[in-house]
Amino acid sequence: MTKTTKRKIIPLLLVISGILVLIAGIIMVQTGFATFEDTEPRVGLYIGGIFTIVGGFFLTVGGIIYLNFDGLKKKFLRTAGKVADAYEEERKQEKV
Repeated sequence: MTKTTKRKIIPLLLVISGILVLIAGIIMVQTGFATFEDTEPRVGLYIGGIFTIVGGFFLTVGGIIYLNFDGLKKKFLRTAGKVADAYEEERKQEKV
């Protein structure tokens, strides 16, 4: 395996597992209604489904960010450099 293939396996697994966890959370929310009428504690299933959806969302977003980390890092550094240059230019104009 090449280095790029190894680097892309983990983020792709994160995205795929995040989508599966999202689907599981949606199923949990759809089957568990917030009622106390039955003997089963369905409120717990409903709240657990919401937390599962949030976890799946973070897994998916984390995998996408990790997959595009090099590009995002370059964009962030360029933006930070532009902000620093603008700040330095403003300081120079205040001194004059």
